[in-house]
Amino acid sequence: MARMSWHEACQLDGSLASLDRFFASPPEYSQTLTGGLTNRCWKIVERSGRAYVWRPTTPITQAFSISRAQEYQILTSINDCGFSPKPVHLNGQGLLVEWLEGQSLTDNLSAELLIEALVNVHSLPTARLPVPPFNFTARVDHYWMQLEPELKSEGYQAIYEKWRNPPSLPPVELSLCHFDLAGYNMVGTEQGAKIIDWEYATIGDPRLDLTLSIDVAEVDEMAAIQHYCQLRQLEHPEAWVEGVRAWRPRATMMAMLWYLLAYQLWGDEYYLQQAELLKPGLY
Repeated sequence: MARMSWHEACQLDGSLASLDRFFASPPEYSQTLTGGLTNRCWKIVERSGRAYVWRPTTPITQAFSISRAQEYQILTSINDCGFSPKPVHLNGQGLLVEWLEGQSLTDNLSAELLIEALVNVHSLPTARLPVPPFNFTARVDHYWMQLEPELKSEGYQAIYEKWRNPPSLPPVELSLCHFDLAGYNMVGTEQGAKIIDWEYATIGDPRLDLTLSIDVAEVDEMAAIQHYCQLRQLEHPEAWVEGVRAWRPRATMMAMLWYLLAYQLWGDEYYLQQAELLKPGLY
């Protein structure tokens, strides 16, 4: 992380200047945060030692349908859950949240802890969440329509058209979904594991959220689903296995389009390589 004065940081990222009225005096320093793919965030530390994370609104976040206002609404609604950062300030340039002191669980997150975190999220009440339900087809269509013609090869188009509709499954109760829950978005603190980066969170099918986390973490599918159903006291875990497997190619296609759009936006060959790696299993 690059550490610099507040003045230098504001020169590098103009959105930070929108916080001048929030801080009674200029913060002691700022640091760029690494690790986020969608967002390029900042750690801001006041002279008192209190620290925050600045999550700006940028053309990148808009391209991926990320709303800082929605993120703020969700974090505000679940403020008492004990495992998410507290929202501090929202303006037209971005969202300021508290900094959670601890160690990233990127490399040492157990499957059990991951599933327990998912269950905690999915168990939160949604009646007062002022957000629309996730629309899978609308999201992948949004990704696809932004791609330049040279990225819309026949192969990619065939995969997108094959999997652009959600699976036909028995309905389950919608829940709050994080949609990017893995070790890199969890922090081990003195108070336990905390979940960060709620920018993709919304109300949706928990089976899709479960699919995404199982695949990213590369944990054993059957064991993870059985543990999940046990914790939520859900009958018929075989139906949840069927749901996860039905969502999997669609979730993979969505990730493929995400990587293609990321390649278009940043020009990094890594993203194109990741998109190519996902293709073979989707024909």
